[in-house]
Amino acid sequence: MDKKLKAFLAEIKIVHVLSVWFVVNLVSASFTLLYSDESYYKLFSQQLSFGYFDHPPMIALFIRLGSLITNNESGVRLVSVIAITSALYFIYRLSDVKNPVLFMAAIFSVFALNLLGFMALPDAPLLFFTVLFFVAYRKFLIKEDTKNTILLSVIMTALLYSKYHGILVILFTVISNLKLLKSGKFWIAAFLGILLFTPHLAWQVKNNFVTLSYHLFERSASHYKFIVTLEYIFGQILYYGPFTAVFMYLALVKYKANDLFDKALAWNIWGLISFFLISTFRGRVEANWTLPVMVPLLIIFMKYSNTRPIFRRRFYFFATPVIFLILIFRIQMIYPLLKINILRIDNLRNEKEFVKEVVSKSHGLPVLTNSYQDAGIISYYSGNFVPSINLNGRTNQFSLWHAEDSLRFRKVAFINDYLNEGVSIANQSYKEYKVTVIDSLPIMNDIIITAFPLKTKSRINEEFNIKVQLAAGQPADTYKDCGQFHTRLYSEMYYNDILIKEVICPLPVDILLKKYSGEYSFKFISPASRGTFKIILALKTSVLGTWSTGKEIRLKVY
Repeated sequence: MDKKLKAFLAEIKIVHVLSVWFVVNLVSASFTLLYSDESYYKLFSQQLSFGYFDHPPMIALFIRLGSLITNNESGVRLVSVIAITSALYFIYRLSDVKNPVLFMAAIFSVFALNLLGFMALPDAPLLFFTVLFFVAYRKFLIKEDTKNTILLSVIMTALLYSKYHGILVILFTVISNLKLLKSGKFWIAAFLGILLFTPHLAWQVKNNFVTLSYHLFERSASHYKFIVTLEYIFGQILYYGPFTAVFMYLALVKYKANDLFDKALAWNIWGLISFFLISTFRGRVEANWTLPVMVPLLIIFMKYSNTRPIFRRRFYFFATPVIFLILIFRIQMIYPLLKINILRIDNLRNEKEFVKEVVSKSHGLPVLTNSYQDAGIISYYSGNFVPSINLNGRTNQFSLWHAEDSLRFRKVAFINDYLNEGVSIANQSYKEYKVTVIDSLPIMNDIIITAFPLKTKSRINEEFNIKVQLAAGQPADTYKDCGQFHTRLYSEMYYNDILIKEVICPLPVDILLKKYSGEYSFKFISPASRGTFKIILALKTSVLGTWSTGKEIRLKVY
């Protein structure tokens, strides 16, 4: 039996491994309902642009291309499945190791790859073009000719069009080989790449650099939390393993870089991991943000493991149960094989029933939500575009579309999970949700709040003013109070997320816009203790909550 197994394994080729990978992921893509973020990006694909609030446009293009073939879940995910399968092929080639069985065990035991392998998320094009970048970079190291220069520039551009994290891959590659800065061909590649990226930069300028502002400033926490760093460390182990990650990092530590290409691989792994570790000092870091490390990590793992039989056997021993568990997880996402409650998976399986109930209980009224994820899911499975008004949450692409403008002062069905009034959703996965009928909907998301100064310092118990300017996109009467809803301009002072002071402008928004040109000045007395405080300026509507256009000011008391 052992001889037959060895003979069977000896016949396995990389084409067999990748064919199995492709089929398994295509099945998952076809029978797993869309994750909320996927449905959100599906809306992107229906309005193609050179940029979006959250991400560059590559994932929207991927989804658009797949949807030309079929508009169901498999169509949304098709190009991503092809891209990840292709990426794995190039990773295998870059490793220069001919061991399909080892590669099969590695990729099927990495949780992140199996999750990403069939989902239409920005990480799919990011991983694909990260691999192609290393392919182009190795070619460029061998020969700095015109062909390889153009190839490198195009791939670098595609990497940036996939996800902004792509710039880190380029950066750490340059750091690993500073002689690139003396290469004229590399500078030509960089200049051409910037030229090709100009349409997205123009989009950012047109939209006041909204994406960069969100990622660089709005996501920052007010103070450091050690638990965030701890979550990041454990998240990296669990997301890429758990056992697989241990073996891969062991291989990384023991592997000796032989050339500039190997140095680039190592620098990207340690650089990306360290960069996002430091980023935890500013706020929460998602486990998938380090995904590009999978490319160099797999390559180095293959190189190191191939000549070490004992290391491989131990890896197979630990990888086998992980592969089995990942298979169970895939099935659980489609069908409840095990009677266990995992909120996100339960929600995923019950999306169609949830949307059907929402449509039924909305009685033909226009539907809107306070969550961009819910808006995406309801839009996709109802077949009708459903906007989000971003109450009590962050700004997103719906803020740029202003899709809710047509619903101003109209009777609507508001799908939410926080209001007391409304008809409850019976589906147990969405039992917190209600369909609340609003007779006349106020919309305040198109009012821009500007505060002067944006940063300030103050002595203890010192009086100071903060001048606020409201800039409205519509006539003042568009923002009048209606029915039970009253909107006011609020200023709130926080210390470590604890509210310590609140000042409210008594004037209705329309009066503030008409009589005072949108100007108002808040008077504050700084706290009696030293420290750094934050002041939030925002529009709040009674019952409904806070609109997403708020501004934050940091106050340093000395």
